[in-house]
Amino acid sequence: SYNMRVLARLIILVLLTSCASGFVVKVDSDEGFSAAKYKDFKIFKPDPFRVESDEEENPIRINRIARALSSSLVQLGLDQNDKSPLKVSFSVKEKERYKQINSSHFFYGYRNDPFSYRFYANDFPPLNYLSVKFFDEELDKVVWYANMRINTSSLDDQDLANEIVSQILSKYPGNT
Repeated sequence: SYNMRVLARLIILVLLTSCASGFVVKVDSDEGFSAAKYKDFKIFKPDPFRVESDEEENPIRINRIARALSSSLVQLGLDQNDKSPLKVSFSVKEKERYKQINSSHFFYGYRNDPFSYRFYANDFPPLNYLSVKFFDEELDKVVWYANMRINTSSLDDQDLANEIVSQILSKYPGNT
């Protein structure tokens, strides 16, 4: 029913915004980039067997993100086409917070106290980001890039993955 769909969407939004940053999408684009140039796209998925150690390797999650990207891009008016010069790729990466803190705080987590690692682990959880790259094969460069901090468990549900991707692509030029 309609009420259930509204409630489900509300729950999705609460789950997604429960992380500190909410829907903060960071975007960058090449100087020569023009969204009007592109009429179609092809999705380029990461290989789950050849990813870096800090990247998503779950092939089911990768497929969910690819489906979400494909449907969002079609909603933007682009067609999926294997011969398209616009290659859309994505990755889910984990960034450790401890790399960004000063050395005196860094060593605090490695005291001889057997409980210190727990405090340290809770104090500095890893940050996970979903990034989307639009690569123009004719220009041989990335022309549009966006990323957003996410909770990786939200990628275990197709509706949540769709919502995350639609938030990222809401920053794509020409999206009304």
